[in-house]
Amino acid sequence: MNATEARVSRRQLLRLSLLAGLGAVAAACAGRNQPGWTYGPTLAPPAGSPEPSATPGGSPTPAAESASPSASGAGVVIKIVAQNIKFDLAEFSVPANTPFQIVFDNQDAGIPHNVAIYDSGPGGASLFKGEIFNGVKTVTYDVPALPAGNHYFQCDVHPTMNGTVRAA
Repeated sequence: MNATEARVSRRQLLRLSLLAGLGAVAAACAGRNQPGWTYGPTLAPPAGSPEPSATPGGSPTPAAESASPSASGAGVVIKIVAQNIKFDLAEFSVPANTPFQIVFDNQDAGIPHNVAIYDSGPGGASLFKGEIFNGVKTVTYDVPALPAGNHYFQCDVHPTMNGTVRAA
């Protein structure tokens, strides 16, 4: 083998190494298509205005802004996300004596969760129990009107996932 053949072989080896490295990076990035954020609820557009084709979003919704009218005008819709065996909300507010909806997004693959609401705490009277289901899946719960006051919500499977519902 002469010096020219050896250089060509080294060049080819370098090219193959670079291509293999790029392929490994592309394969590692291909499985990372889940965003690290969620959309918060949005207010319905004013009457007579055109509906947007997409909802802009970017950061998690603060608890104080979690209650809003739904786009259909049917009432308040609360969005709760379960991820890493935690809820993204520690509290939310709803109007007292008014039914509302919870859009529950279970992002924990293969792990069962639900949202249940109790009168005063983990041992209190049950006010609502949502269906327990495995993630990754989203379910909309229709929640009956809650009396005025502070109530307790939790995942019945993982009671350490809990928070406060303020009905006023």
